[in-house]
This record gives sequence, C-alpha cells and structure tokens, in this order.
Amino acid sequence: MKNKIALFSALIMVLTVIVPFSAFSASDPGLENAIKVSKQMFDIPDDLSNFTYSVRSEGDMKFWMLNWSSKDNNGRNIEVSIDDTGDVQSYYNYKYIHHENIKKLPSISRSEAQKKAEEIIKKLNPDIFDNIKILERNQNVSITDNVYSFNYIRTHNGIVFPKNGIAVSINKQTGELEAYNKNWSKDLVFPSSEKALSLKEAEEAYIKNLGLGLTYKLATEDKDVKIYGAYSPLYNSNYYIDAFTGKKINLGRIYYNELYNIAMKESVTFGRGVQAADIALSPEEIAAVEEIPKLLSQEDAEKIARDFNILELDTSFTLNSASLYKGWLGTKGYEWNLYFMKSDDKLNSRVRVRIDAATGEITSFSTSSSKPEDSPAKYDKDAAKKGVEDFLNQIQPDKFKETKYLEIEDEPIENIEIEAPKYFSFQYTRLVNDVPFEDNFITVQFDAVTGKITSYNLEWFDIEFPSLENAVSLDKIYEIFFKEIGLELQYTTALSDIIYEKESAVNSDSSKEAILVYAVNSDKPATLDAFTGDLLDYNGKPYKEEKALEYSDISGHYAQDEIEVLAQAGIGLEGPELKPDEQIKQKDFLLLISQVISNGYPFYGKLTLANQTETEDLYKLLIQEGIVKESEKNPEGLLTREDSVKFVIRALKYEKIASLSDIFNCTFKDKDEINPDLIGHVVLAKGLNIVNGHGDYFRPKAELKKADALIIIFNYLQI
Repeated sequence: MKNKIALFSALIMVLTVIVPFSAFSASDPGLENAIKVSKQMFDIPDDLSNFTYSVRSEGDMKFWMLNWSSKDNNGRNIEVSIDDTGDVQSYYNYKYIHHENIKKLPSISRSEAQKKAEEIIKKLNPDIFDNIKILERNQNVSITDNVYSFNYIRTHNGIVFPKNGIAVSINKQTGELEAYNKNWSKDLVFPSSEKALSLKEAEEAYIKNLGLGLTYKLATEDKDVKIYGAYSPLYNSNYYIDAFTGKKINLGRIYYNELYNIAMKESVTFGRGVQAADIALSPEEIAAVEEIPKLLSQEDAEKIARDFNILELDTSFTLNSASLYKGWLGTKGYEWNLYFMKSDDKLNSRVRVRIDAATGEITSFSTSSSKPEDSPAKYDKDAAKKGVEDFLNQIQPDKFKETKYLEIEDEPIENIEIEAPKYFSFQYTRLVNDVPFEDNFITVQFDAVTGKITSYNLEWFDIEFPSLENAVSLDKIYEIFFKEIGLELQYTTALSDIIYEKESAVNSDSSKEAILVYAVNSDKPATLDAFTGDLLDYNGKPYKEEKALEYSDISGHYAQDEIEVLAQAGIGLEGPELKPDEQIKQKDFLLLISQVISNGYPFYGKLTLANQTETEDLYKLLIQEGIVKESEKNPEGLLTREDSVKFVIRALKYEKIASLSDIFNCTFKDKDEINPDLIGHVVLAKGLNIVNGHGDYFRPKAELKKADALIIIFNYLQI
C-alpha cells in the first residue's frame, strides 16, 4: 500500500509542470490579479513586506504561489496558492509560537470555530457551500493541538464525492484562520442517479460480485502476537459496485513499469574497550549466548547465498554488509541479512538475501542491475506466472501448496496505449484450514525483459491458529454488515483519470465524467468477529465509535462548565455517566494527569484503563516522570485531597520548591492535619489557584470527588 501511495504521489508530481520564472513576466496581469484577490480575501499585515512568488502550469491553467514574510525573519509568513481565475487553492498562516506560550485549553468552542470556518468557505466559494458536507469524525481536539480542524467533502444532489473537498483549520485561542486547502475538480460531469440500483439491489450485487469472506487476522496484544478469526471484504477498497449494472469494477488500476532502488545498508560496528570479565549476564542474555552456536555462522550464510544459482553471485560480487537479528515479536527465529554489491563501468548490481539462521532456508531476496531503458518486454503475464510457479515448486513446494493466488481483474483503459509491463508481481496468500491468512504470503517478482526472478519474499509464521469451526454463518454476517456498516451511494473517479488528466487538460473543452458507485461505508471498520459478528478495530478488539466526550449526569452541577471544557479537549473519564460526586481512585486521577503532561502521549485518548498491563504502564510512565514514587502505588485506593495536590505539584516540576516546607506560611485553619511533608505543596497549589479549600479549611484527609479532581486538572491547565 505504501508503495502505491508513493507511486501515486510521484505520478501527480510528474504531471505538474513547474514553469521557470522567465516564462512569465513580473508584470503579468495574472500575477497582479492573484495578488489583488489574495489581499482582498485575506488580511496580509503590512509588516509582512518581503514578497516572493512562483508559478506552475497544468495544461492551460496557471497556479500562482504567493508568499509574504517578515524582513526580520521572525518566523511569520503567509502563503497563498491561487489559480489564474482567482480561485484560492490553499492558504497557510505560519506563526512561530514557543510551545510553553500555548494556552492548552481552547478560548473558543468548537462550534464557534466551525461557524468561522464556514464563513471563510462561503467568502471564498460563494457558489459551492450547498455542495459540501462536513465530516463529523474526530471532533475532539488534543490539548497539544493549537487548532480545530474541519473537513468537508463535496456532494452532488446529496451524493458524496469523497475525492473532492475543503479542509479548514481555525486557531482555538484566537479564532484566526491558520490553514485552508481546497481540492476541487473543475468541468466534472456527474451522471444522474435516477436509474441507479436501489440499496437492496446493490446489497445483492455486493454479495454476488464482491462479498465478505472468513479470514485469519493478526494483532499484537501485551507485546504478543494474537491470531483471530474475522469476516472482512474479499477485495480491497479500489473495488466498487457499479451503481447502474451491479457489476464489480476496479478503479484503482495503474499501468506502470516498476523500478527498483535498493538502499545500501550500512555495516554495523561494535564498540571496543569495555572490560567484559566482571559484567554479569541476565538469564535472557545467557540464553541468547547459548543459542549462538546453534545458528549458522556468517561464513555459512554467505556460502548458502553464493550457492543459490538464481542469484548469480560470482566472485565479482563482494559482501558489503551482514546483520543477524531476531524475527518480529517472536514470530520467527534469528535471520541473517546479507547485502552484496558489484560495480564496474557498465553495470551496477545489488543483491540482498535473508536466510533463516537456524535452518539455512532462504526466506527473501531481491536483485537489481542496470540495463538499457529501451529494452522491450519479452514475456506476457501468463508466461511470467508460469515461470514464477515453476520457481516456487522448486524452492518451496510444501508451503506453495498451502497458498492461493488471488487473480486481480484489470479492466483496460479505453483509448490509451499502454506499454507492455516490464515487471510482473504475484502474491500467494497462505491458507490455514482453507481459510486465508493475509499476513502470511509468498511474493515473487518476474522481470519480463530478462525472464528472471528478481525478488522473492516468504512471510510465514510458526504460530498456532484457532479453530474457526463454530464461526457465525455468512448469512448472519451479511445481516450484521449491512445493518451496522452498509453500502453508500457515491461519485468517484478512476485513478487512471488522474494519471491522464494532463492530457485532457490541454483541451479546454474537455471534461471528465464521474462514476456512480456503491461503496462500503468507511465510517466504521469493515471487520467482524468470526464468532459474534461484533465490529472489530484494527487490533482485533471490539470497535468503539469515536464520539465527542459527553456526560449525561452533570447538568446543573457546580463543576459542569469545567468538565465540559475539558471534555471538548478529550480530557476526562469514560462516560456516559461520570458520577461527579463519587470519590476518585488514585489510578483514575493519575490517568487524568497523564492526559495533560507533555510526555503522556501513550495515554492520549484513553478514558479508562482497560487492564492490569495498562495500569502498570501508567505507573511506569509517572514514576519515570517523578510524579509518583514506587512506594505510593495504590491504584484502587481512594485519593485524598492532599495527595492529589502532591501529584499535581510534581507534574508542574515544583517538587523541590514545595519540599522547602519551612519557608511557607499555611493559612488553613486545619493546617495541623496536613502531612508536614506536604505543607509546601498545599500552599503552592492554593497560591496558583489550583485548589481553594472549603472556606478557611483545606480538609487534607478528605477523599476527593471526581468533579473536584476535574476542577483541579482544569485549574492546572490555566497556569
């Protein structure tokens, strides 16, 4: 997938022609108009007097990139991209703000920011506001963010076109526009949906032509690998149901010649000079040392690689680097990774080989060598597939029998002359009990010019698979799938349309027609538990729909305002009931602190501790940060007021000052009840308006309510 995204980006860059400055006069009326429109639409401060520009051309359209910055180089600048029709494509307002100067809680609400965002969209696009729809997902804003982000997708007659849209970012403190980005295809023709299939007909077509299938999936849990059964779509997201015919269509096909660039791996050197005689080894280290004699030496691994005829590693190749490492999360044993090179005046060749250090099995290799760019392909796909399968029957006959090749149907692009591919890639997915396991596979690439195998990769885990004998029936799964996830009518375009857009852009009269399809709704994951039908997230756990944090039992409560402001920033405890007057446990208060400290990213978005491992990880983090001491751990214990102050003062890094208790004058009438070691913490907290006490009394030993805990966190964020 990453390769496809990179390729897509590269293709778009190729199609965008950068035009030298000399091609356009500085007095070009297009530039003058772009400047005037930009200054009319946006506030460009006078102190940003350093102006530069660049221009690019796509077909017969010019795009001006304007930049205003300060001459004193203070980090402030504004960038505007605008085409020669005056249509603003993007706006960025850059201001350097030291992180410590960012007020963590927002000064304006999300609804106020959304109103500002939509005013900007209407100002820049007065004719299209009725043809966009806001995406409601991810409405929470982290305290580490300084903006509210809003994403709108294009619609036509109420049908979404997800490939077009507008994104706006509003500063959560000032309400200023920080970023605007518009992706909008012009001259796009939308076919009428009047004769489209009904949703019921589309569901029937989906079952017949795409469908769901039972599969094994992999996830990590508590640093271990977990295999679980699930139902998921048989085809990737490039496949749709044609909204008029109900047929399967693939809109993601790209025709290209794949290129190889293998980065040279630097050799690893080990430090010397340490006297090892007096260093004790742990049991794990001892086990690793004892395992070494059972593994292949580097020399043995190199011999296996050189004896493998397909690689053609003659004496002209030198071993550039070698490394020994253990497979991912224990799914594999130790493996050798060898990298060979050969260079001469005519040819640069590289070979990388991976070898199982226990068995000597070659599990992966890739080769690369330069050859004339105009070399024609001599083999078609059928011949390449035969060559690949002959190779697999030779090198991996047993594992190859346990795989299945998924034939990808490629529809030809009409009226486009495509050069014969010079490489073919084939992937064979592992079957366990006739159920595919997508994380295990064999991939092979065939060079259609030379007829040689240029890469091979075996991903195969020695791991236990659960029985799926009692899986829910497919009929029941479809019932759940269409009810909980479902299909959505939408407009889209083929990726090939984007690739060849430059060709059509030259002709100003040309237009592109959108395609009406039924697609799987992407708001939820399309993975269902094989035994219950429950929706699962990417890690195989029950899916929880992302919603803005809200509580059903705080209306009219004295802490309602503070609780709601924190909730907007994703800070709080799991709802929908908060039970604000209930005493808070130590672990829950510390979870709140972890949500707001700068190094608390592992717990961002966590509103509850799901298991003992997460609890231990929380304490490990806070002990490392100096907020909790090992002797103070009491996860299930109810928190006292004085202990809550202690943890907050430590989070502020004021522990050393607070420990000088003799310099503080505590005015609370019950100061004698406060732990003497915490007098400074309480006085500092009061002086910083983190706590106010109850009149003249602090009540240090009283158990803290959840509502008061959240007020403390709110006050902490005002400092």
